Amino acid sequence: MKSTLFAGLLVLSLMIGCSTATTSSSAPASSAETEAEVALVPETEAVPTYDVALSVPKMNCPFACWPKVKETLEHQPGVAAVELAQQQKENAIDNPVVYLTLNGEFSADKSIAALGDAGFDGATVSE
Repeated sequence: MKSTLFAGLLVLSLMIGCSTATTSSSAPASSAETEAEVALVPETEAVPTYDVALSVPKMNCPFACWPKVKETLEHQPGVAAVELAQQQKENAIDNPVVYLTLNGEFSADKSIAALGDAGFDGATVSE
């Protein structure tokens, strides 16, 4: 029941967040706005912001393993968000690291134990 409700809220938030909205301004643009130069910034790798990184060596695929790891960690006290580290290939996990953003008291040992209970033994805090 909770899963169905959560999935429904997730779909609804994606629909709302992904909808296109246009805003129009009735005020004319100033000459400074229209003549502003655009500075091109070279593409760089995004640097993740997180509080704790966990290495989960038994997380092998993005289709079953990653969602299970994410769900397991999201249910741990103090975890606000779980993100997968950047991967070299889109449909493979070649960097089994997850980044946790915390919002309260967190126990790495309990989270690692929960991952072990979910079938992902050998997880460690990553540097």
